Amino acid sequence: MTIIKNPVYFLFIILLGLQNLNAQDENEARKDILFSASGYTFPYEMNKPDKKVILPNHLIEISGLTWMGDGKLACIQDEDGIIFIYDLNKEAVVREIEFEDAGDYEGIEIVGNDIWILKSKGDLYRVKNWLDDQKRSVKKYETELSKKNDCEGFGLDPADSTILIACKGFPNLDEDKDGNSKKAIYRFDPTTNKLFKDPVYTIDLEQVKYYKKYNTMTTWGVEILSLIDESKGDVSFQPSGIAVHPITGNIYVTGAVGDLIIVLHPSGEILAMVSLDMSKFRQPEGICFDPDGNLYISNEGKDSLANLMMFKPKL
Repeated sequence: MTIIKNPVYFLFIILLGLQNLNAQDENEARKDILFSASGYTFPYEMNKPDKKVILPNHLIEISGLTWMGDGKLACIQDEDGIIFIYDLNKEAVVREIEFEDAGDYEGIEIVGNDIWILKSKGDLYRVKNWLDDQKRSVKKYETELSKKNDCEGFGLDPADSTILIACKGFPNLDEDKDGNSKKAIYRFDPTTNKLFKDPVYTIDLEQVKYYKKYNTMTTWGVEILSLIDESKGDVSFQPSGIAVHPITGNIYVTGAVGDLIIVLHPSGEILAMVSLDMSKFRQPEGICFDPDGNLYISNEGKDSLANLMMFKPKL
């Protein structure tokens, strides 16, 4: 969850947003495409959702979602240790499953017969037999990630059935390493319950700023803010969600701070940077796909209720 308490931070977020809109205006073909690698076409029109639903009040802080099948999504929200099953056809929560006490929960993924849930400080919860009220069991796993890493993105990689964890905050496990110029994505193996010690992907924030066409004032603002609050670092892009496309295998990373979707090739190459309209994407935190490649993004509520948007591929 993104909470803006520092007025200086709030001011620079506004500047980033204005500069991001300016960057969009300079794109001729697709105004939302800030960068696209040669030979790659981004397959969704992010300004034209094929479906949009308003979520109920108890999902106002929705922070993660995953495809269940049969038109249903399993969702998590920041504050409650509850799995919410949302039916897209009924446009309603049809079941709630308690698994833990209140906490800062950021991601949810189905892996085989189990469901895994991510906490912001890097702890993971494995819920076995999660749909069976009689046989359900919960086990907590601590990883080397910490509150400083501020884990928010959580997505299954079907290529090897591991889970990707995107860090909104400090990118390294070693606090002595410099971390202001990049964001990191780690891999967790649910068969061994171990975290890979090195990031599997990193996002170069200098490259992000280059394609967002920051002016001098905005660049200075980002640098000053990173000095004021080292825990936030560079705020040009902070991952809030991650999902792997079921057909292409490309990795989609949303940033509620930065208002972007970044698409990575499995090799780590950036394929596209797509600007998100802040009037439509108030706080994009949850992201997932269904098997047909339809894209789902949830936005936390702020001064209104949360929403869920679905985008069909256009290619």
